[in-house]
Amino acid sequence: MTKVANIVTRRRRGAIGLEAILIFPAMLVLFGAVTQVMILAQTRTYVEMAAYAAARSAMVHRCPEPSVMEALNTPFAAFVKYNCVDTAEKQRKIEDAARWSLVAASPTSAAAKGRGCPNVSAGVQMARASGKLGGFDAALSNAICYAYQSPNVTVEADWDMSLITQIKGGDAIPMRAKVSYRAQLSTPFRRFIFTGKRGDGTYWRLIEAEVVLQ
Repeated sequence: MTKVANIVTRRRRGAIGLEAILIFPAMLVLFGAVTQVMILAQTRTYVEMAAYAAARSAMVHRCPEPSVMEALNTPFAAFVKYNCVDTAEKQRKIEDAARWSLVAASPTSAAAKGRGCPNVSAGVQMARASGKLGGFDAALSNAICYAYQSPNVTVEADWDMSLITQIKGGDAIPMRAKVSYRAQLSTPFRRFIFTGKRGDGTYWRLIEAEVVLQ
């Protein structure tokens, strides 16, 4: 009886071990899926913050839209607005506001640097002067590199014009900003939800957010 009991016990242990081996891949995929979804949810929050930052910056740097009422009441003020020019420098400042909001959501791996990095000297100085990050380390440098690579972040911002707002003008014209961000996927689940794949083998998913500020 003792031998039979031992044989039964060993078989049960073997069955449990086999079940564990079979279920482990499924659990790994499930864990990766949950982790990736949570990361993307957090990233979406950062993208929404970036859209808000871009809209705020655009309200300052975009040329104000002239209105019919202002043209009738104060022709000189309307003339000044018509002669305002939206330059590339103003657009850069709007994009900078969005990109800096996305640095915290950007990957800290060196993969982005392998694709080339723009020189963000102002960012280096700001990080070093803050004193809160322990200096300008490699992780922060990699995150800034990713956020400033032009394909990874695109920003659209302009006044949301309608017939009513054109007549009213001034503070009645809202600013609409849209930010698109290529969030890098980092778990094995990336192969199931990716939007695009780069030449270096990294996957990304496009996340967009749009806000309207009055």
